[in-house]
Amino acid sequence: MMTPNDIEVLLHCYATPKRHPRFTAPAVQDAIIKFIKTGCITATPGAGSVWRTTARGDALVKMLRQTPMPVQQWVDPRTGKEP
Repeated sequence: MMTPNDIEVLLHCYATPKRHPRFTAPAVQDAIIKFIKTGCITATPGAGSVWRTTARGDALVKMLRQTPMPVQQWVDPRTGKEP
């Protein structure tokens, strides 16, 4: 499961070659470590504290972008169906 912070860090790595503005925050560092371990981001050679998404990270971003907006609907709890 990803936290909102994890998603923000992944999107930052996907969208920009710049160092994350909250790089020293423990939550950002934890997210970076998690994404490195899972193969979603990799260090940019010679850039210093800059990470880019890998093909796996790109695929995860694509999945997030394709998630449909939630829709509210009413369900009868007795049947599990719409009234």
